[in-house]
Amino acid sequence: MIGENTTTPDVFSDDATGMAPIRDSLNDAIQEICLLSGSVKRKWYIPLEADQFFYQLDVSSNSGLRDMFAWIVGVWLVDQKRELEAVDFTWLRDYNPRWLYNKGTPERYAIFGKDKICVHPGAAASTDMLEIEGVAIPVAYSLDDDRVKLRNAFQWAAVHFAVSEYWASRGDAKTALTHHKEYLRRLQIPKLYSDAEERAWRYDTEKK
Repeated sequence: MIGENTTTPDVFSDDATGMAPIRDSLNDAIQEICLLSGSVKRKWYIPLEADQFFYQLDVSSNSGLRDMFAWIVGVWLVDQKRELEAVDFTWLRDYNPRWLYNKGTPERYAIFGKDKICVHPGAAASTDMLEIEGVAIPVAYSLDDDRVKLRNAFQWAAVHFAVSEYWASRGDAKTALTHHKEYLRRLQIPKLYSDAEERAWRYDTEKK
């Protein structure tokens, strides 16, 4: 797509200064696609502790997943096989200003920060576990036998993303924009970047 001769390439060769930019672009594309589509999901587990409200996801303990945590989709109590309700801290404050004194079986959760979670009520005993399903972003691929976490429908979208960055690096903004629009079309989010300037419309109550 960039006009290379695959037998005797005149721009890219398979070395650190050759294919490295293309590999970096493909990694960026895969990570952005997974972030925007939420297509890759993983599960993280946290043991509940008595009288504990706040927890942090320890991604390092799940390093075998080789994925970065993005955001929470759902939280379940493993033993009770029950999903917790998602709320925020404003709801907890309105529910009970002294909510940090509530103990029992967790019924709801609130998220704060990138990888922290609060459960309410605080667990009365250390006998259950949270199963957290979240969207994951694949870490950058470095080996040829790394499993690529990308849906087949998005493969050409990643290709057009990389080709767009290639032409942008060569100063051809027009061709780069063409491939970037194709990337958005194949990702089915053509309105992510608007072609027109943003405007805020309002009513004028004064007669002129």
